[in-house]
Formats: sequence, structure tokens, C-alpha cells
Amino acid sequence: MKNKFNDLLTANRCAHILYAYNDKELYLQNAIAYIIDGIEAGDSIILIENEKNLRILNKQLNKLLSSSQLEKIQVISNFDFYLSSGGYHPPSIFEYLTKTNTPYLENNISFRTWTNVEWGTLEGPSHIVEGFEKQTDKVVHEFGLTLVCAYEAERMPEDLKSALMKSHPHIMTDEDIHLSPQYQ
Repeated sequence: MKNKFNDLLTANRCAHILYAYNDKELYLQNAIAYIIDGIEAGDSIILIENEKNLRILNKQLNKLLSSSQLEKIQVISNFDFYLSSGGYHPPSIFEYLTKTNTPYLENNISFRTWTNVEWGTLEGPSHIVEGFEKQTDKVVHEFGLTLVCAYEAERMPEDLKSALMKSHPHIMTDEDIHLSPQYQ
């Protein structure tokens, strides 16, 4: 998968990728590949992830990267990121995102982001998520960002999956990355 990230990002410096993952082990391997590809390309990394996965990722990354490379990774709890206002509230998430991205943008530091999107239930808030992801896509293109939005596939209702495929130009599975046929 590392080569696929490299190929995609060589052709498109700006990428908004929906990753609907099925296999937790492949998910972790793909996160590591994305992080290492970014570090090797000279990017800093914003890693928004749950605590359990962070422990596993940190253990692996400590084996694979030098201390100076590890310093290029900013780790944020996805619980804090998505639920900092007590619930899934897009204005609060955008405020957190802006606060996180601003130092990189102001100092011309290239970076890419990997975020594991989780909250209590993926049922119900599809229209809210759809609006948030469309706005995020505009920001990604406006600032030339690279962002992977990872969702656990089996927890995604069909209406949410369909909405997300419309707001992400690239779709990633555990084994591949391709263009979204539904992107609008």
C-alpha cells in the first residue's frame, strides 16, 4: 500500500481519501505505511487516532523510525478531537482542526493527516457527517491538504457510506486506492 500512497500523492499533492476498513490488522499496516511514506517525503504527520490503536502504532513506529522522525508526528486522541464539545459537533471539530493545522500552514510546513473517525454510533448523524465532510473537502482543496478519513466499514450505514463517497474524491480499501465514481 505504501507504493499506492506514493503514486497517488506524486500525481495529486492534494488528496481527500475515504478509507472504509474491514480488517483491523490491515488498517494498522496501512496507517503505518501512510505515516512512513509521509515522513520519507518530508511531511509532518497529524495522527488522530484512538488510544488502543495509538499504543500499537507507537510500538511499531518506534521500531521503524528514528527519534527525529518520530518528532514529526503530532498525536491527537480522536475522542478529544471529535467529541471535545461533548458530542459530534462540526463547528467544534472545525475549530479544533483549524487550531491544529494553522501552525503548519503559517510556517509552510508540509503535512498530511490520518484520522480514525469514531463516535458512539454511526447511525443517525449521516446528514451532519455529510455536511461536515463536504466542507472538509473544500478546505482540503483550498489549502492543498492530504487527509485520510478512516471509518470502520461494518459500522457504516449505507446512507452514510453513500454520502461519504460523494464527498471524497479517493476511496481506499484495505488493499487498494481508487477514484470515487460518486464524487461530486
